[in-house]
Amino acid sequence: MAETGDSLNVVSAALQDAIVRVGDIYYDRSGRSLVIITSRYCHETDTPSRIKSGLGLHNVLSVQMKSIDRSDPDAFLVLLSMQFLPAQKPPGGEIRLVFAGGGEIRVACECLEVRLIDIQAARTTKSIPLHPINE
Repeated sequence: MAETGDSLNVVSAALQDAIVRVGDIYYDRSGRSLVIITSRYCHETDTPSRIKSGLGLHNVLSVQMKSIDRSDPDAFLVLLSMQFLPAQKPPGGEIRLVFAGGGEIRVACECLEVRLIDIQAARTTKSIPLHPINE
C-alpha cells in the first residue's frame, strides 16, 4: 500500500516491466477508483517469473490517458514507472503511470492511496526484461 510519494516509489519498483492489457484498465467514476490488472515481473526473486496482480488507485477525481488506444482492448502496454506529483495544497495531487512507447495515464486524486495485490500464484517465464543503457 502506498500513501506517500516514497511508498509509491516502492510500488512502482515492484511494477516495473508489468504487462497490462488495455481491456484490463477499469475506471469506476462513481466509486472514485481506477483498477488495473497486470502481469508483473517478479524482480524480487532469482527465478524469472510473472504474477497476476491487481493495482488499485483510490480517491480518484479524474483520469486522463495519453497515447493509449482504447479501441483495441487486446493491445498490450508495458509499465515503466509510477510517480506522485503533490498538489500545492496537500494531500491531493497527480499520479502518473508511464508506459513504454510514450503512453501515459494521469490520475488526479484527492489523496494518495494505492494498493498492489498479487491475485494468482507466480509462474516461470523465459522472457526477462532488459534495460540497455545508452551511452
